[in-house]
Amino acid sequence: MDHLNAAQVQRLVFCSGKVYFDLLKARRAAALRDVALIRIEQLYPFPTQAYEAVLRRYPQVREVVWCQEEPQNQGAWYSIRHRLEGPLQKDRHTLLYAGRQHAAAPATGIAKIHEAEQRGLVEAALRAAVRDGSATATLRALTETGAPAPLRKSS
Repeated sequence: MDHLNAAQVQRLVFCSGKVYFDLLKARRAAALRDVALIRIEQLYPFPTQAYEAVLRRYPQVREVVWCQEEPQNQGAWYSIRHRLEGPLQKDRHTLLYAGRQHAAAPATGIAKIHEAEQRGLVEAALRAAVRDGSATATLRALTETGAPAPLRKSS
Protein backbone atom coordinates (compact mmCIF):
# COMPACT_ATOMS: atom_id res chain seq x y z
CA MET A 1 0.00 0.00 0.00
CA ASP A 2 1.20 3.49 -0.84
CA HIS A 3 1.53 5.85 2.09
CA LEU A 4 1.90 9.47 1.12
CA ASN A 5 2.85 12.32 3.41
CA ALA A 6 -0.24 14.55 3.21
CA ALA A 7 1.91 17.67 3.68
CA GLN A 8 3.86 16.84 0.49
CA VAL A 9 0.86 16.28 -1.77
CA GLN A 10 0.43 19.10 -4.28
CA ARG A 11 -2.08 17.46 -6.63
CA LEU A 12 -5.25 15.47 -5.96
CA VAL A 13 -6.54 13.32 -8.80
CA PHE A 14 -10.17 12.27 -8.49
CA CYS A 15 -11.61 9.59 -10.74
CA SER A 16 -14.22 6.88 -10.91
CA GLY A 17 -13.93 3.37 -12.24
CA LYS A 18 -11.03 1.39 -13.58
CA VAL A 19 -8.92 4.37 -14.71
CA TYR A 20 -7.88 4.47 -11.06
CA PHE A 21 -5.76 1.36 -11.56
CA ASP A 22 -3.99 2.85 -14.59
CA LEU A 23 -3.29 6.00 -12.57
CA LEU A 24 -2.02 4.00 -9.61
CA LYS A 25 0.29 1.89 -11.77
CA ALA A 26 1.73 4.99 -13.48
CA ARG A 27 2.15 6.88 -10.21
CA ARG A 28 4.03 3.96 -8.69
CA ALA A 29 6.22 3.51 -11.78
CA ALA A 30 7.17 7.20 -11.68
CA ALA A 31 7.58 7.15 -7.87
CA LEU A 32 5.44 10.29 -7.55
CA ARG A 33 5.04 11.25 -3.91
CA ASP A 34 3.21 14.55 -4.45
CA VAL A 35 0.11 13.16 -6.19
CA ALA A 36 -2.74 11.54 -4.28
CA LEU A 37 -5.35 9.43 -6.08
CA ILE A 38 -8.93 9.32 -4.88
CA ARG A 39 -11.47 6.98 -6.43
CA ILE A 40 -15.07 8.11 -6.05
CA GLU A 41 -17.29 5.05 -5.89
CA GLN A 42 -20.64 6.82 -6.05
CA LEU A 43 -21.21 9.93 -8.14
CA TYR A 44 -24.85 10.49 -7.23
CA PRO A 45 -25.66 11.65 -4.74
CA PHE A 46 -22.25 13.26 -4.80
CA PRO A 47 -20.26 12.54 -1.60
CA THR A 48 -19.82 16.23 -0.74
CA GLN A 49 -18.76 15.75 2.88
CA ALA A 50 -16.19 13.07 2.01
CA TYR A 51 -14.85 15.24 -0.83
CA GLU A 52 -14.45 18.22 1.48
CA ALA A 53 -12.72 16.00 4.07
CA VAL A 54 -10.19 14.90 1.45
CA LEU A 55 -9.47 18.54 0.58
CA ARG A 56 -8.87 19.31 4.28
CA ARG A 57 -6.59 16.27 4.65
CA TYR A 58 -4.16 17.66 2.06
CA PRO A 59 -3.42 21.27 3.11
CA GLN A 60 -0.72 21.90 0.47
CA VAL A 61 -2.82 20.89 -2.54
CA ARG A 62 -2.95 23.46 -5.31
CA GLU A 63 -4.29 21.37 -8.19
CA VAL A 64 -7.43 19.25 -8.13
CA VAL A 65 -7.87 17.04 -11.20
CA TRP A 66 -10.86 15.14 -12.50
CA CYS A 67 -9.67 12.25 -14.68
CA GLN A 68 -11.99 10.15 -16.80
CA GLU A 69 -11.60 7.63 -19.61
CA GLU A 70 -14.75 8.66 -21.43
CA PRO A 71 -14.76 11.54 -23.88
CA GLN A 72 -15.28 14.87 -22.16
CA ASN A 73 -18.89 15.15 -23.35
CA GLN A 74 -19.86 11.64 -22.19
CA GLY A 75 -18.37 10.99 -18.77
CA ALA A 76 -19.15 12.44 -15.37
CA TRP A 77 -17.21 15.70 -15.88
CA TYR A 78 -20.17 17.88 -16.88
CA SER A 79 -22.49 16.51 -14.22
CA ILE A 80 -20.08 16.82 -11.28
CA ARG A 81 -17.80 19.73 -12.24
CA HIS A 82 -19.82 22.17 -10.14
CA ARG A 83 -19.61 19.77 -7.18
CA LEU A 84 -15.84 19.61 -7.53
CA GLU A 85 -15.50 23.40 -7.86
CA GLY A 86 -17.85 24.35 -5.02
CA PRO A 87 -15.60 23.74 -1.99
CA LEU A 88 -12.39 24.89 -3.69
CA GLN A 89 -10.72 28.11 -2.61
CA LYS A 90 -10.46 30.17 -5.79
CA ASP A 91 -7.23 31.88 -4.70
CA ARG A 92 -5.56 28.59 -3.80
CA HIS A 93 -6.95 25.73 -5.87
CA THR A 94 -7.18 25.13 -9.59
CA LEU A 95 -9.61 22.56 -10.99
CA LEU A 96 -8.19 20.65 -13.95
CA TYR A 97 -9.57 18.11 -16.42
CA ALA A 98 -7.64 15.15 -17.78
CA GLY A 99 -9.36 12.99 -20.35
CA ARG A 100 -10.29 12.40 -23.94
CA GLN A 101 -11.59 15.10 -26.26
CA HIS A 102 -15.26 15.40 -27.18
CA ALA A 103 -16.39 12.52 -29.38
CA ALA A 104 -19.54 11.10 -30.87
CA ALA A 105 -18.64 7.55 -29.82
CA PRO A 106 -17.47 6.37 -26.39
CA ALA A 107 -14.39 4.67 -27.89
CA THR A 108 -12.27 4.96 -31.01
CA GLY A 109 -12.68 1.31 -31.97
CA ILE A 110 -8.95 1.11 -32.73
CA ALA A 111 -6.91 -0.46 -29.94
CA LYS A 112 -3.65 1.42 -30.62
CA ILE A 113 -5.39 4.79 -30.61
CA HIS A 114 -7.28 3.88 -27.43
CA GLU A 115 -4.06 2.82 -25.69
CA ALA A 116 -2.23 5.99 -26.73
CA GLU A 117 -5.14 8.15 -25.55
CA GLN A 118 -5.21 6.24 -22.26
CA ARG A 119 -1.48 6.82 -21.69
CA GLY A 120 -1.98 10.49 -22.52
CA LEU A 121 -4.85 11.07 -20.13
CA VAL A 122 -3.02 9.25 -17.31
CA GLU A 123 0.07 11.39 -17.92
CA ALA A 124 -2.07 14.54 -17.97
CA ALA A 125 -3.76 13.60 -14.70
CA LEU A 126 -0.47 12.96 -12.93
CA ARG A 127 1.71 15.74 -14.35
CA ALA A 128 0.32 18.17 -16.91
CA ALA A 129 -1.03 21.56 -15.88
CA VAL A 130 -4.30 21.93 -17.76
CA ARG A 131 -5.99 25.15 -16.71
CA ASP A 132 -9.03 25.62 -18.91
CA GLY A 133 -10.81 22.32 -18.28
CA SER A 134 -10.80 21.10 -21.86
CA ALA A 135 -9.43 17.98 -23.45
CA THR A 136 -7.80 20.15 -26.11
CA ALA A 137 -5.85 21.84 -23.33
CA THR A 138 -4.90 18.39 -22.01
CA LEU A 139 -3.33 17.58 -25.37
CA ARG A 140 -1.60 20.98 -25.52
CA ALA A 141 -0.17 20.59 -22.02
CA LEU A 142 1.09 17.11 -22.79
CA THR A 143 2.87 18.40 -25.87
CA GLU A 144 4.40 21.28 -23.89
CA THR A 145 5.68 18.94 -21.17
CA GLY A 146 7.23 16.59 -23.72
CA ALA A 147 4.89 13.75 -22.83
CA PRO A 148 3.70 11.49 -25.62
CA ALA A 149 0.54 13.03 -27.06
CA PRO A 150 -2.31 10.63 -27.78
CA LEU A 151 -2.81 9.58 -31.38
CA ARG A 152 -5.78 10.93 -33.25
CA LYS A 153 -7.61 9.52 -36.24
CA SER A 154 -7.15 11.63 -39.32
CA SER A 155 -10.27 12.88 -41.04
